Amino acid sequence: MFIGRDNELKGLSEKLNNDRFESILIYGRRRIGKTELIKEAIKNLNCVSIYFECKLSLLNENLIDFNNEVNRVLNCDFRFDSFKKILKFLFDYSRKEKIVLVIDEFPYLLQSKALIISDIRDLIDEYCMNSKMKIILSGSLVQVMKNLNDSSSETYGRFTSIIPLTAFDYFDSSKFYDNYSDEEKILMYSVFGGVAFFNSLIDSSLTALDNIKKLILNKNSILQLEVENMVISEVSKISLANSALNIIGEGNTKYSDIVNRLTSNKSEKVNPDYILKKLIDLEIIEKVYPINEKNNKKRTFYRFKDNLMEFYYRYIYRYKNANSYLTVDDFYDEFVKEDLLSKYLPLKFENISKEFLIRANQKHKISPLFYDIGTYFFNDSKLKINRQFDLVTEDKNGYIAYECKFKDKPLSKKIINEEEYQIISSGLNVYKLGFISKSGFEKNIDQDRYNLFSLNDFYKLD
Repeated sequence: MFIGRDNELKGLSEKLNNDRFESILIYGRRRIGKTELIKEAIKNLNCVSIYFECKLSLLNENLIDFNNEVNRVLNCDFRFDSFKKILKFLFDYSRKEKIVLVIDEFPYLLQSKALIISDIRDLIDEYCMNSKMKIILSGSLVQVMKNLNDSSSETYGRFTSIIPLTAFDYFDSSKFYDNYSDEEKILMYSVFGGVAFFNSLIDSSLTALDNIKKLILNKNSILQLEVENMVISEVSKISLANSALNIIGEGNTKYSDIVNRLTSNKSEKVNPDYILKKLIDLEIIEKVYPINEKNNKKRTFYRFKDNLMEFYYRYIYRYKNANSYLTVDDFYDEFVKEDLLSKYLPLKFENISKEFLIRANQKHKISPLFYDIGTYFFNDSKLKINRQFDLVTEDKNGYIAYECKFKDKPLSKKIINEEEYQIISSGLNVYKLGFISKSGFEKNIDQDRYNLFSLNDFYKLD
């Protein structure tokens, strides 16, 4: 069953259903759902569709496979001795008949034959005005794919559509386990994140905790191996990247702390900025800065963008030796349970609250609409007040500061008054306060004075 990607599917389908030439670039990290999106878009098309997935192998092996796929779809027996000749044949074919050509994992082909990008550029230039070709280049090496439309690339300006795929947010991810309670959905997203493949493995007939134990905590489980393979195949190519992830996983998120830990071994030359940039490019971590001091490096911190990777480094990687000797139940009780419930989930609730506010904003559930959201740093040297607020929105009237509470009891008026006093006394430049509570609010709170949202609101935005 195809889940999510409504906007991307609509846009791609519109391109594939017209009779004009289209050249489309689709990219996103491994397992994000690129192939499923493409297959969903072409499955009901009334035209020739050729889907070819490049392999990380010798050029000639890919050439043989490409020949075979073209012959299979077109029911012919051509044997072309180069990719350029196959592509030219298909572009010629598209002058009379509409054809969809998908070249998936294109960077693998680019690695073995760099000149193919010149061939594709020349063919696009030659046929774009008089063919019905729909050529889709897709790939998981995100930076390589982005570079295809860089101003220095030979294919710059040749794409009629560019579709970057990122992980699902909390809302779309929940569609993989929509029979769970809202609280269980928060738990599942906090552990498995928004990568489509990871979520597709969830067995919603099991409890949320049983899925976590089965899929990631159990030694040699499918997702534990998946993360480790990703670390080996992608992260290990970047010197000390694994160390950086471990540092962040331990809770050291400030730029200065990461740099100090990475450079503590004077015998090895380290470029922390390069390491962090590469991890951002891989969409494993993200750079977070206050919306009111975006250029202040001292206020910048880094956190995992991928929830599963964070869960892995916070618990499994850190206690890997114990994971080898304990049963999965004992490992959970000993190293995961207390921290998960008291620290990890409350922090994740803040991140998910940000995603909720963005969705609510897009659905016009917030007024006035905000145009920026993030952390906010406040410093008053005279009063010796130095605070960072985790969730602040900016709209035409100024800032609204939100407090997120992951508690089992409804938020009381007393707690709200205390939070309000702390914020006002700090001198924070906000014109309104908002509160997001997992368990809702007591009834004696002024609904008009604050922006109030509960977990019950999170999954009612359709």
